[in-house]
Amino acid sequence: MFEEVRPFLLALAIGLLIGIERERSRNENESSRPFGPRTFALLGFMGAAAAQINQTVVVAAIAFFVVAFVLAVFLKAPITGGEAKIGVTTEVAAMVTFVLGFLSVTRMALAVLLGVVTLVLLAMKPTIRAFVKAGIKQKEWSAALTFMVIAFVVLPLLPDRPVDPWELVNPARLWLILVLMTGISFGGYILVRILGPKWGMTASGLFGGLVSSTAATLTLSHIARKDNTVRGSVATGIVLANVSSAASQLIVIALAFAPLAEPTGRVLGATVLTGIVATLAAMLLPGMQKESDALEIESPLALRSSINFTGILAVVFVVASVASRLLGVSGVLGTAVLGGAASLHAVSLAMATLAGSGDLSLPTAVLAILLGFLSNMAVKLVLVAWVGGLRLFLLVAPPFLAMIGSAIAAYLWLVR
Repeated sequence: MFEEVRPFLLALAIGLLIGIERERSRNENESSRPFGPRTFALLGFMGAAAAQINQTVVVAAIAFFVVAFVLAVFLKAPITGGEAKIGVTTEVAAMVTFVLGFLSVTRMALAVLLGVVTLVLLAMKPTIRAFVKAGIKQKEWSAALTFMVIAFVVLPLLPDRPVDPWELVNPARLWLILVLMTGISFGGYILVRILGPKWGMTASGLFGGLVSSTAATLTLSHIARKDNTVRGSVATGIVLANVSSAASQLIVIALAFAPLAEPTGRVLGATVLTGIVATLAAMLLPGMQKESDALEIESPLALRSSINFTGILAVVFVVASVASRLLGVSGVLGTAVLGGAASLHAVSLAMATLAGSGDLSLPTAVLAILLGFLSNMAVKLVLVAWVGGLRLFLLVAPPFLAMIGSAIAAYLWLVR
């Protein structure tokens, strides 16, 4: 007996909770609403009853009655001209309650899940309104629209096949990389935005590295040159920028060619672990973590740098493909070293694409990614010394060298 009654009890509970939330959201100077907790509970009960009857004509009739009733209440408030005028949210919530009551019989777990989501959404009205009015900047809204066009309009229209006679360039694959990079950039920007502008250099480097570890390294090095009192926290930020960059690189490689993720994960995973350990050790030292303005990411999408990255990737991929065909493995490795100086992600993605197409073996691809990583880290050490000065270099060099050593050791252990 309880099993038969349980869906109705669930429907009543969901309706009652939504009704209580709607009643609590009413302003003190607002007269009572036509939809109270009891009305919502009964709407949920009617939905469960309609599902239990399970006859199309009856269900349609009950649903039509509920919709007509809700619309009649909504249309009555403006006509009466009283203070009982209500918003559309309550009416929509009433219809949702009926649907949730229906689901309580047919799909109970889904009804509970959607009921909780509905309650949270209704209760977060002040937060959502404040965020929309003051929290979203114009450039952020424009960036979100741009990303949706890039990801969901342009990408499906591009051909997912090589378009050149040499079968080197796949427009859809290249554009997918642009989507991934802008998505990572947007995610890093949102994290920095949520954490606030003064969370310290550690957070700045960590999230800035998701956008561009080279840009984060240069920006933080400039800050250290201007203010030498934050040199220690700048150093940890630079290290974490490269840690987060390596971690995001592994994600992108896994998406580009999953079989390459496991061997590459051992090599780059060792650098990530080493960098984290070095950062935690540095944070325990006194005076290393002084707060300052966080790294400001001006563009939420970093569209220009993402386009530049995609262009570099295309060049590296074409050069690596041609070098592989003409010079064999040595040509690919030489391209990886040169390409890594400009963009490590471009090298990794090019090698993943070549390995996925069968033009490159997995061991060669891993070695090429390792050489690109070593080249990239060497260039960044030079940039730190040149822009940030010798003292910053002396702080950054030990963890960088440890990360380099761990990558080499992991690779040697992999191929032993």
